Amino acid sequence: MTIANLSEESFKEILSANLTPSATIKTPERLYGRAKSLTQIERALASPGRQVFVYGDRGVGKTSLALTAAHLLTAAEHPPIYVVCDRDSTFGSVMQAIGNFVVNVEDRLELGGKPPSVSATFAGFGGGFQPGGKKTATIPTPTSINEAMDVIRYVREKLRGRLVIVVDEIERMESKRERETFAEFIKNIPELGDSTSFIFCGIGSTVDELIGNHPSAGRIIEAIQLERLRHNFLWEIIQGVADKLAVSVGNEALVRISQISDGFPHYVHLIGESMFWSAFDDPENVSSIRARHFKSGVEGALSRAEPVLRFQYQKATMKTRNTEDYEEALWSMADTTSDMRQVTEIYDSSYKRIMAKRGQRMPLPRDKFNHRLLALRGESHGRVLVGYGAGWFGYRENILKGYVRLRAESCGVQLGRDHVVPA
Repeated sequence: MTIANLSEESFKEILSANLTPSATIKTPERLYGRAKSLTQIERALASPGRQVFVYGDRGVGKTSLALTAAHLLTAAEHPPIYVVCDRDSTFGSVMQAIGNFVVNVEDRLELGGKPPSVSATFAGFGGGFQPGGKKTATIPTPTSINEAMDVIRYVREKLRGRLVIVVDEIERMESKRERETFAEFIKNIPELGDSTSFIFCGIGSTVDELIGNHPSAGRIIEAIQLERLRHNFLWEIIQGVADKLAVSVGNEALVRISQISDGFPHYVHLIGESMFWSAFDDPENVSSIRARHFKSGVEGALSRAEPVLRFQYQKATMKTRNTEDYEEALWSMADTTSDMRQVTEIYDSSYKRIMAKRGQRMPLPRDKFNHRLLALRGESHGRVLVGYGAGWFGYRENILKGYVRLRAESCGVQLGRDHVVPA
């Protein structure tokens, strides 16, 4: 009990209520920096026939925004309907999942459902009888737009009040044809009435990438591009927890956390959770976060980050030879908030500074450094970078940049120092 005489139980309650790196946010008071987007969704869905599509980078909080809006707008008698797509999803299977929301789970999942069977030699002729199990209930998979509309009408009849349906991760649906069927469906949603609304979510830089360029659907959709969070909102996440714990967090720690996270709240939650646990476990009485707590926060975030990010980093950098070369090239790419950087600027502004910080390692000549960046675009390095021609590079997934910054920080190299003002 080294923080304001808090019991461990009280400490856990504060952290679990405010720092959730693995859970989706569903309440507006914890949706930092998204008030404008939340208002945009509410106003869009107040317009008859209007539907919403939230898109942007992986990890920026699209699902949290969609579910928060859905919970605010859905009638109190029932929660919003949430369906997530996967690579094998079809338009029909997603519509079926929406319909199954109003079918009792036990009826759908209990074992059984087979009719009784009789072998050819049953009843005195040496055969046997197999009794049937309890029939299971499920919504048939619609095979057309009209059948899908009927499924939604059926759900509408079973539920009272306003209904909001969230269809998430639509980009994972591999079939372009199936995504285009969604576009056809979207243009017909207004026929279902004003009390039923859809919020679609997907990773992409444009809505066209996700469902194609369908003019009729475009008139129905309110497209909301979710950008990465600004630094002041990232600071508020940490500061809000610190206030509840009655500890202070210095400007330097706030700035470093926001720089490392690069606008992705996931990293702020990861670092903050481990950092505050380090302070709680400190044998000394703690009234302010120290450098050792921040360091523990970085180390804890690294160990608990998404396995897919660790795998991407390892595949990109861990080679028989030149592992450090690839790490330093990847760090250099992550040294600014820019999504696209030119190789000359990367080399002169970031790589040289990083190598000076490394001390004992000599920097690569410009041509070899360029070859390292080019290699990071290849399959053997996980294709973590993309090229845009004329020496321009960027991350294939921007969320990886935060993990790269965590790795550099753990090695004593601070990235992005000149790209944020103090709190």
